[in-house]
Amino acid sequence: MIPDQQRRSPFWFLTGNVRVLVICRVLWSFSTSVVYPFFSLYILALGGSPAQVGLVNSLGIIAGMFLYPVGGYIADKMGRVKLVGFSTYLYAICHLPFIFARDWKALAVGQFLSHLFLFYSPAMNALQADSLPPGVRGRGFATIMAIPSAVRIVAPYIGAYLITSFGGEDAGLIKAVRLCWAVAFATGLLVATIRLKYLKETISEDEVEDKLTLGALPRIVKESYASVFESLRWMDKALVSIVVIEVVSSLFVAMTAPFWVIYAKQVVGLTVIQWGLILPISGLLGIILAFPLGALVDRWGPRRMILIAMAMAPVAIFLYLFAEGFLGVLAIICWITVINGMMMPAFSTLIANMIPRNRRGRLYSLLGERGVLFSFGNFWGGGFLLFPAAALGSYVGGQIYEFNSAYLWIILSAATIVSLLLTYLYIHEPEKAQI
Repeated sequence: MIPDQQRRSPFWFLTGNVRVLVICRVLWSFSTSVVYPFFSLYILALGGSPAQVGLVNSLGIIAGMFLYPVGGYIADKMGRVKLVGFSTYLYAICHLPFIFARDWKALAVGQFLSHLFLFYSPAMNALQADSLPPGVRGRGFATIMAIPSAVRIVAPYIGAYLITSFGGEDAGLIKAVRLCWAVAFATGLLVATIRLKYLKETISEDEVEDKLTLGALPRIVKESYASVFESLRWMDKALVSIVVIEVVSSLFVAMTAPFWVIYAKQVVGLTVIQWGLILPISGLLGIILAFPLGALVDRWGPRRMILIAMAMAPVAIFLYLFAEGFLGVLAIICWITVINGMMMPAFSTLIANMIPRNRRGRLYSLLGERGVLFSFGNFWGGGFLLFPAAALGSYVGGQIYEFNSAYLWIILSAATIVSLLLTYLYIHEPEKAQI
């Protein structure tokens, strides 16, 4: 039962681990959001081509695949917090090549290393799901994403302003982006310290089955990958259906993600400043709608919200090809932001409701926690089963863009229709939500 005083506050769940996770997202997502919208342009400025933009992003996704099962296994068997804290230090340090890169190949190295150490993500996602009661997960997941979005809303414009202040051309972009990555690196070290000090473990001592030591690492890695097959056998038909939909979507979302900004600049003719304005405006809309949409997930159920959002998505994606000028691109990006605002809390709630707490680390390492999400830069999120498709999509996307840029959005629109049909036919909500 939820105490009456908590029921009177719509945000009563923003305590303990949830509060710490939100604060950390605010700090780090703001610093990275200054620079990530321009990462594809940074690759081009350092001598890369659109095909190499796809290659760099593909290498990052491939790297993420290697250690995700290890992170999920450790999270369930040995606890979440220490893994999250210490791995965040490693992840932050691996951003140093972004600061000192002299060519696009150094960015490829940085992208590979940083994503390699994102293997703590399943543990952090499990910690987040553990800390949210089932009845408020729609609002909870939406709020956890909305608050950082509110704080970082001006971040892309700050990045665009700095690039323009340094001259606006490739040389100015390189100087500005390096400065921004240096700030993001320092912020990452701070976030790691906060996570390690203030997060509380959700796995009890009785549930801890092993201790993490250097001598035990080979055995842990072996058992981690063996647990992948055990987890696959454990999945029911509905969860397997979600995986299939995520794999299909990951392939085509990753194919297009790095090229939204390049298409806007090269084909539509937008400036860096205009793209830097579009992202915060659409972000503000997402923030305004986040809590109401999350509440609708709790009221209507996640499946219904996913179906509505997926029905809207193909049209919005296809119309990006006909967007004219600043207002046209802004309208499409805002439309897709609303779709993301519906799907993210719905998928997160559905997946959390299906998976018991003692399996969340391992299952999140396989399929992620966000479901389908349309990205306007790097491909975010995912799990071990999604990374091969996403890596292939990122690499092929660069080749397709060089051949005919319009094909990317036509393919993504068609793939979303397939995902809609699969969702309607095969995804069903569990009779009882897992705590």
